[in-house]
Amino acid sequence: MTTEHTDPVPVPVPVLVPVPDLTIPLSTDDAQALGDDVGQLAMLLGTVMHGLAQLRAGRTSTDDLATTITVTTGLLNRLEGARDAAVRQHAAQGGSYGALASSMGVTRATAQSRRDTLLKKDPSEMEKWATGSSS
Repeated sequence: MTTEHTDPVPVPVPVLVPVPDLTIPLSTDDAQALGDDVGQLAMLLGTVMHGLAQLRAGRTSTDDLATTITVTTGLLNRLEGARDAAVRQHAAQGGSYGALASSMGVTRATAQSRRDTLLKKDPSEMEKWATGSSS
């Protein structure tokens, strides 16, 4: 698996099993903004896909399942942080509940409730990670 910038500078990423090359198109600016997280996210995704392949093939041990659960949880936490940061910034920029509902695939009332609940809390560690403000 490799991660490539749009100005073809590949970043090798280790994976657990050989798979056809997977390219994640990122601009140089995007890759620089993400820094070392590019490789970490690609590795997490690769490991999750390996676990998914094992599940589909029926070839899983309890150790394999534990790895899949751990890595999937780590990836989900990061994705939730990214989503929450985007929702928080959407609100800060005056985004409407209707537009948020459309993006989330939920009703306007559900989007309003979710955003209002999020805004009542301080940003989580993963939300800070998503915005690059965690240490």
